[in-house]
Amino acid sequence: MLEVTGLTKYYGELLAVDDVSFRIDEGDFVTLLGPSGCGKTTLLHMIAGLREPTDGQVKLRGEDVTDLAPEDRNIGMAFQSTALFPHMTVRENIAYGLRMHGYDAEERDAQVQEFLELVDLPDHGDHRPDELSGGQQQRVSLARALAYEPDILLLDEPLTGLDRVLREEMREWLMTLQRELGVTSLYVTHDQEDALSMSDKVVVLDDGQKQQAAHPETIYEEPANEFVATFVGKSTTFGGTVTTVDEQPTVETDATRVTVTGDHDDGEDVSLFVRPEDVDVEPVSATADGGTTVSQTGSAAPTAAATADNAFPGTVEKVSNLGNRTEVTVTLESGETAMANTPRFPDIAVGDAVTVTFDPESVVVV
Repeated sequence: MLEVTGLTKYYGELLAVDDVSFRIDEGDFVTLLGPSGCGKTTLLHMIAGLREPTDGQVKLRGEDVTDLAPEDRNIGMAFQSTALFPHMTVRENIAYGLRMHGYDAEERDAQVQEFLELVDLPDHGDHRPDELSGGQQQRVSLARALAYEPDILLLDEPLTGLDRVLREEMREWLMTLQRELGVTSLYVTHDQEDALSMSDKVVVLDDGQKQQAAHPETIYEEPANEFVATFVGKSTTFGGTVTTVDEQPTVETDATRVTVTGDHDDGEDVSLFVRPEDVDVEPVSATADGGTTVSQTGSAAPTAAATADNAFPGTVEKVSNLGNRTEVTVTLESGETAMANTPRFPDIAVGDAVTVTFDPESVVVV
């Protein structure tokens, strides 16, 4: 459907996009994800024809459209700003794109009404943009971009600026609309929740370069490099050198040893990442003889957690109750910081002595 090959863009001596290639199949929802300034919007604009690439090629349905003007590419676009014409009604805004694409008056009227209903604004055709909420304006912008049935829809951070509740509502609505229409979509965002929840494929960019392109689960569970692991999701991180102990691969950090799985070369310097949902944290209680045990649901009995692989003592530094879960931040005795997700409102407080554990199989090695 859409094939991007070697797209490169220089602004003078500044390299904004560096030899980026990827493919989008018919009907897929693909997200360009990366921090501000990574080149994702420039890349989107080159695909749309709004910026001329320094090098590379854009193919749409097998046709080379690299040198075509935007209006000749049959591409729909929706922007963060909505870019609605303030002097036009909602109906006139939607009809504008149809008129530009050669629809006659009767066809325009039919398409406008169909898309007003599709975006849940059937009674708002005579309103002007300043009479609409932010979410309603975005729906009109999407209706205008989709009404002339483009080959692909390009979305440049359309949900940025909306409050959290409205953003989540719009995210669900946009996913439903995309599935109903089956329109191929390319979405630009810096928000990893948008990318992971909405996409068939995520293309992660940094410093103008593609870092990884894969299904959201792969991006999260099997990041290709340290940048992807750090940017997408939170993690407990370690760094060190691979060494084998009793035929078990381990990583020696500055102050501790972490057991891992997989094939790794002794002496290799690696970074380790453990997602907070894979980390357990348990309070430690004092014993009569001055020792400590790991306390689980009030039990004073010792558990295997204190002596198992990847069990580390530490002190709770922060407890963040987020409603559906709690994030617990622990400073380990080794000096590293660990983060764990627990059920909401746990019996854990700042200053508590705890033991942090995680399975070797949950450690991502890059």
